[in-house]
This record gives sequence, C-alpha cells and structure tokens, in this order.
Amino acid sequence: MSASAFIEDPEELVKLTVTTDRAQFPAAVSPIDSLYRTKGSVPTASSSGQVLVTAQGEGIQIYSTADSKCLRSWTFPANVRFACPAKYLAKQDGDSDSYVYVVLDTADGISSKDQGAVVWRWTDRGIDSVGLDDKLSTTLSAPIFSLEPGVTTAGHLLVVHRDGSLTLTNAQLSKVYATKSPVSGQTQLIWYQPIAVSQSMRSYLDSRQVAEWMGGDYLLALTLVRVPDAEVAGAFAYHATLLAIDGTESCIVEVGTTQISPAYLTTQPLACAFDADAGVLTMLTEAGVYQQLNLVIGSSALEDPIQFERASEVVLRGFVPCVNDSRQGSVLATNLLTQSPLALAALTEKYVAIVGTHSVVSHASKGPYESVLSVWDIQYGCLHAEKSLPIASAHLLARSKGSSLPRLIYQVQTLNPRLSESGAPNDQISIAVTVAHTADSHAALDGAHDLSAARPAKTKKKAATAAAALADASIAWDVETFVVSALLPPVTLLASLRLKNNAKYYVDPEEQSTRAKSIHSSNILLHEEQEQGLGVLRSGWEAIVDGTASALAEKHSSVGGKLFQDVRQRRETTQRHENEVLLALTDVSEAVDGDQYTQLFMDHIGVKNVSGDLADDEHPTWISAHLMTSVMRRCFAEPLGLSRSSQLPLFAPRVVEFMLTNCGLCNTHAPAPGLLPHLLARVDFKGTPILASDPAWTLVNIALRRCPDLPENHVVDALKLQLEHYGAHIGELFAASPDASMATDDVADRVSADI
Repeated sequence: MSASAFIEDPEELVKLTVTTDRAQFPAAVSPIDSLYRTKGSVPTASSSGQVLVTAQGEGIQIYSTADSKCLRSWTFPANVRFACPAKYLAKQDGDSDSYVYVVLDTADGISSKDQGAVVWRWTDRGIDSVGLDDKLSTTLSAPIFSLEPGVTTAGHLLVVHRDGSLTLTNAQLSKVYATKSPVSGQTQLIWYQPIAVSQSMRSYLDSRQVAEWMGGDYLLALTLVRVPDAEVAGAFAYHATLLAIDGTESCIVEVGTTQISPAYLTTQPLACAFDADAGVLTMLTEAGVYQQLNLVIGSSALEDPIQFERASEVVLRGFVPCVNDSRQGSVLATNLLTQSPLALAALTEKYVAIVGTHSVVSHASKGPYESVLSVWDIQYGCLHAEKSLPIASAHLLARSKGSSLPRLIYQVQTLNPRLSESGAPNDQISIAVTVAHTADSHAALDGAHDLSAARPAKTKKKAATAAAALADASIAWDVETFVVSALLPPVTLLASLRLKNNAKYYVDPEEQSTRAKSIHSSNILLHEEQEQGLGVLRSGWEAIVDGTASALAEKHSSVGGKLFQDVRQRRETTQRHENEVLLALTDVSEAVDGDQYTQLFMDHIGVKNVSGDLADDEHPTWISAHLMTSVMRRCFAEPLGLSRSSQLPLFAPRVVEFMLTNCGLCNTHAPAPGLLPHLLARVDFKGTPILASDPAWTLVNIALRRCPDLPENHVVDALKLQLEHYGAHIGELFAASPDASMATDDVADRVSADI
C-alpha cells in the first residue's frame, strides 16, 4: 500500500444547465445509503454506488457512480423550486419501500407563508416507477433547511429548520414525536452535520454517555447558527449545539450549546466539517483562516456543557472567497452546505477535503485561477494531496468588467461510510464534488429576505425595490458534478514532517507581519497584484501592506477604493526599484563574498538582525518564488559546488536558512539535481567530525524538516552519508560525549557495530 495519500483523476458524473429564482441553490448531490445508522455498535448501511441529484428547474434523478448512467428521474413543472436537496430513504428490509423526500420552496398552490415548509414524499419502485407514486404532502411549521431520513433504525425523519429548530417525525410525516426550539428568536442556521456514534468519542465526551449511546438507537447532530450581536451592529455571534436523537424514546436530547469565541471568527465562516473520531471542528473563514477547534466538555456547572477550544490556526493563501462583491462588500453566506464558494468535508483517518477556486500563480497553469480539490489531515495540519478539477476555463475568468474574481460555488461530500464492513476505517473513499458557475453578481444571496441583512438599504423603499427585483430575477447556472476516488492511508508523523509549510497554500499567522493580519480579505488582493506583476522580490501580500497600512485607520468602506488606487500609483516606482535589487542579487561576481551577499539580501528584504537568530525576527517577510529561484541559482551556480575556477561559488547559508524557515523554500526552487545534493556537496565531512557544527549540515537538517517536496532518494542518500560519517568518526564522537568517562571499554565497539 502506498504510504501517502493519492487522489485519482475526477470522472464527470453529470453536467447540467439550470435556472433558479432569486438565489436558491442551483443543484446538489445526496448520497444513497452513505449515512449509516447504529444498531448496538454495528454499522448497518453501506454504499450503494448511487446518488440522488436535485437540479432546479429540471427535477430529480438517480445516477450510478460506476458508469454515470441515469437510472431514474422525476420531472416537475418549470415553476417548481426546491428549498433544499432531495433525500432518499433506502429499503431497510425486503418488505419495506424506498422513499424520496423533497422540500418545495415555490410551486402552484403554495402560499407565501408556506414557502420552504412543504414536504413531498413518494415511493421509488425502481424501473417500475411511474410519476410520483403514492405521493404524500405535508406542511410543517417553519421553513426547512434540510431533511435527514432514516436517522434511527426505527426509521425516524429529522427535519432541520432554517431558524435552527428541529422536528422529529415518522417516515410517513404523519406524526411529530419531538421538537427542539432555536437558540433565540433571531437565529439563522448556516450549517449542520449528522454524526454516527463511535467508541472514539470517549476521548472527548463523557464515557458513560457514549456507552449509553452505543447501546441504544442514537444519532448525533452538530448545528451551527448565527445570531445578531447585541453589542456590535452588523456583527454576528455563532453558537454550536450538539444534539442526540434517541430512536427508542423518539426524542431529541440537547447535549450542550456554546458560543464559539469571537476571536476565532473575526470574519464569517464559509465552510465547516466535524471529525467525530477526533472531536475536531474544522472551519475556513472568509479571510482565509483555516482552524481546528477541539470539542471538550465543560469542567464545571458554571461553564457550558460543551466548548470549542482552538488547537491550531493557519492562513491559507490563494483560496478565493467569492461572497465578497465589489458593489456589495461582504455578503452573508447563508448556507455553507450548498451555496458556499468553499466546501469542507470530513473524510476518514483524520482527513478533511477542501475544494474551492484557487489562485494558480504557483500552480504552473495557463490561467490565473483553477478549481482544486485538496486533502488535509487534522492531526498535523498538512496538505497531503491535491487535484485540479476539469472546469471550463471560461468559468474561471472574471464575471464582469472591473471584477477579478470568478463566481463559483462548491459542494463536497463522501459517498461511502467512514467505516468498512469489518469496522475498520475505509482507506478508499469516493468523493462527490459539485461545481456551479454563474455570471450573476447577486448569486451569493439566499433569497430576498436576506438582502437587507447582507447590505442594509438607506430607506425601506429602496430595500423593498431591491428585494422585489431579486425575487423576480432568473439566475442561470452551469453545473458539473464529479466523482473522485482517493486513497487515504493512516496519517503518520514521518509523512507530516515532509509535508509541512507548503508555501503554495498557507502561511503561519506568526510568520506574517502584524499589518497584514489587519487587512480584510487580504487573499483576494494578493491574487490581483500577483497577476499584474507586482512584488518581484517580495510577495504581492507584502507590497500591498506597505501601500495600505496608513489607510487601515479609515473606515472600511473607503479602504477598498483607495487600496487599489494607491497600489497602482506605486506600481511603476516599486517595480523599477525591485528590478534594480534583483539585478544586484543575481549578478555573478567574484567580488561579492557570502557575508556581503547576505547583508545585501537582508537589507532589501527588511531584516535588521542579520547575525542573530532569524526565527526571532519581529516581522518575517514572505518573498516571491521568483526571487527564491534566482537566489538559489546564484548560490548554486555550479553543479554540486564544483567550480570551473579555483574558488567555490558563492554560498550564503544565512540567506538559505532564512528562506527555509520563513519563506517556504522548496526543492523545486533549487537548480538540478536538487536542494539536498547541493547542500551535501558543501558539507565538510572530512574536517568536521561533529556534523552539527557545520553550517551546510545545519541547513540539511532544516530542509529535512521543512521542505515538502524532497525526493525520497535524496533523503535516503543524506541519511546514508550521516550514518557513514558517524561510523568513520565513532571514536571521536564517543570521546567527546559526557558519558565517555563512565563507559566500559567495549561500549564504543558496540555503538560502532550498531551503526
């Protein structure tokens, strides 16, 4: 089995063109039989290889993921719109039927007060199905966010409402067993996830409670709601609730509710996923902050029963949050499952999938953006694999004149259970990715009722006019759904050490300037400037920070316009200055030694502490890949350190160390044959018995820890050289150790034999 994660090429499942009214979700995919229930401790469901596709204006179809064939379909009148993706309840035994559930938002005969609350259910009789057999229609008390049929072995249906309340009914929707009220009267549900009970929950929840769940008929659910902040106008507080659905007693039990710390969500979340094995909630915000929050139980009666504590946080570079509109500012993302520009899904073996539009400045691609599916682990926070989705290039261009961001929304989910039939985690996972593109500038809004909250109007008349215009608008979407297979072996520490600090995707917040952290949606600005060439020596991020720091004290509404104006005015001057510096750093001249070159490099990068510890510098600077490649070629001008002249080529270890520890230097930045061979060629193996004192060997150790793309044969060669060196100098090394005086005469011989 391969030791690293791998994503196979995506296979197209379905391609549609759909039309929505207002800003409803365009299309969605729901797996059939992928959510297993617990009967005691035994998972009872398995993947059927089929998915339910809901397409606005088209209808509902069942597709086979094996051959992309449409097995069955149900069409609806053109004026029917769905409030959420349809769901499927498969047969539980030979005598039961399979049902399809769907929630209608608009249709003939549905009044305005019942929009989003009407549920239809009909029987699927396979190839013998004709129309909506045995259709039942039920109107519930509140608009519906989503449905979850068959949440227990008793066949209960869980209805999740938009206000965060829950309703538990029977499969026929004829009887309501239990309800759960929302956190407050102004709550808005933006995300939820059903969770199967597992033994691993004992590590972060009450073990007695988990044992009770394992012995009964339970399913858990985690919800995330948004409530207007009482103290800050226009801001929101986010509350997470963990619930247990008891199939035996037909009730909903609240395990706990807590407010997520405002410090964790300085900008709105765009994607969430919960890993039930580790108890980790992963979130990706509008500003590109990717964080992992550990679920813990409260330590006293005065605290919330559950709490979320931040375990790690990084700033992902390159992902494009399309909810930011040049005319509207930051628009509310109201449904993170079907209408978000980024999507997250918990997979297996502590992996999560992230899919979204990403800047391809460092992707060696023809266009400025591409749709990328990436797999990360939640144990060490590393990127393990990535795969580009074959999206039409026209969809990745600017949606209108004067705009630099394409508008795409994503949905991602697994198609098979987390556990195999043997109870072990599945290492082969199928993932469904749905990508929808539109040229409409208001597509991020979820209905007219959200327009005033997203962008307050100056008068009630203007707000009503805007809402009416949006309600009457028809939005065209191009929708593609892909099925992707991934190999996900267990996460290991050795693999993670070689995967950390991938400069293409993320920056440690402690390694970026304080001013950069204050800029709202800095990732968006980064793409714009990198495409236009700013920041040859520094990244586009740093160049923009220098030009906009003085404007941060002004109102946010005036920063955006002045931001690009200031950058454009400084572009020509900055670029000319940086070209001069680049010429000085890349000029092959024997008159410049390593110390002089280091001083020149640090002066222009802005690091004053040249002789001290680089890791302690107050404002580490991110530099461009172009500069790192140029410096590496200058330092390693001759292959493997062999010069045609009597002098060795220039070697500036402090410069290389700075780029390794602060700038994400990779093996690909070094000339052939690679970074490690060049560094090993500069190690004085003969004159240095203790390798730790050699500056080049110090760089070898740093590269082994931080470079994500070192070839395995180069790593093995470095370890062999180290062992051979220790074997040749074992006597000197042992004599220099503090334990040498206390050892017997044969200790050195045994150590030498072990090596």
